[in-house]
Amino acid sequence: MKKIVIVFLALFLNGCSLFVTGDNLGREWPGEKIEILKEHWGAPHNVIINENGEQEVIYKIFSDTCTYTFLTDSMGVVTSYKYESTFWGTCKPIG
Repeated sequence: MKKIVIVFLALFLNGCSLFVTGDNLGREWPGEKIEILKEHWGAPHNVIINENGEQEVIYKIFSDTCTYTFLTDSMGVVTSYKYESTFWGTCKPIG
């Protein structure tokens, strides 16, 4: 019985990694130029530019289950980001 409980507990704890958010995928970009981000991530899904020249650069990744939106100032420097997930609150690659 102890072995079953230990195996179940190990599987349960391993499965919890699915619920870790992908916050870390965007964490390093504030302060960087948006062009550098585009070089690393490729072409964005959409770019919205407001009248002040600030941008919302939108990426849909992992089969469109995660949407990252990077916000820039008028000089093209990433000021912040946000992400949304449609798959159990996780935006991290699995594997």
